[in-house]
Amino acid sequence: MGLFDIFNKKNDVEERSFYTSNGQELAIISLLGGTKITEEQAMKIPAVVACLKLIEGTISQLPTYLYQENGQDIVKVPDNRTKLLNVEANYFIDSQSFKRQVVKDYLFYGKSIIYVERKGNSIVSLNALKAKDVLFKQYTANGVTLSNVEVTYNGLAGNVPLNYEDLIIIDSGNEGILKHGADILELALEQNTYSKNLLQNGALPIGVITTMNKISETAMKRLKTGWQSLYSGSKNAGKTVILEEGLEYKPIALNPEQMQLVSSKKITTSDICKLFGIDESLINAEFNKYSANSQQNLAYLQYTLAPIITAIESALDKSLLLESEKNNGYYFRFDTSEILRSTEKE
Repeated sequence: MGLFDIFNKKNDVEERSFYTSNGQELAIISLLGGTKITEEQAMKIPAVVACLKLIEGTISQLPTYLYQENGQDIVKVPDNRTKLLNVEANYFIDSQSFKRQVVKDYLFYGKSIIYVERKGNSIVSLNALKAKDVLFKQYTANGVTLSNVEVTYNGLAGNVPLNYEDLIIIDSGNEGILKHGADILELALEQNTYSKNLLQNGALPIGVITTMNKISETAMKRLKTGWQSLYSGSKNAGKTVILEEGLEYKPIALNPEQMQLVSSKKITTSDICKLFGIDESLINAEFNKYSANSQQNLAYLQYTLAPIITAIESALDKSLLLESEKNNGYYFRFDTSEILRSTEKE
């Protein structure tokens, strides 16, 4: 070590390992959020809102603790990092809002991205970035493994370069619901639009007006205008139709039920629940198949929440723990005991 290296050596260096390399032969661009269905459109679908609010609401209220496993003993460790996870993630956002954003991006885009502000080995704040605004540029030297990753965030001040080692990336292993569930979400939007137009513009009852006599163009326009003003729209549904002499009304047996709109929307809602990994009974009591709340909550924890919670815990362990802490049995865990408490006895 030379004299120059001694004076430039930092006294407070974080004890973590990063995978980097100088070999940058092939660049792979990866931008999250490039979907046919936008987040704003998805939030107009009632089933999507119900599923999302249920999952993110449940996880956001679960406390997260730091533990150490030493032999057969497991000890809860007091630490400032748990304050960031349970009280306030940063100066402007509390931990519950922070966790909601993390879960939302995880489900919608397949990844949640957290920027960690550090001072040496101390973590100052956790900031949930909008996943759709993050650009990854990945490099590989051998065509198999990554050698380097450049990250750009389209934030408040425009495009900002970020250090990959300052990010916590929670990966679901897929591209998110907005991409792999695009067809189902598009169908749900079309059904909502059709229902809205049917109520706003449809003349109820639906039918045709016939006459044996020839009607002038003026009389036809007057009849059309009068019909729309008296019978069109949901406010006029069920009114008695009064026709002039010689006119006959013939109803057309087409209604939402006969056109299978109602059953089709039920099927779409069921498919949306499957996208979120939720049992439909959790958002619709009509489909409840459990004899007790405890059974329903256990299934909800095992099949819906557990994969998300495990992914978050794994990412926290990777990015928030020092290498020495990992070697000494430290790990983060959510306390899920509250989910199973459905009665005073339980």
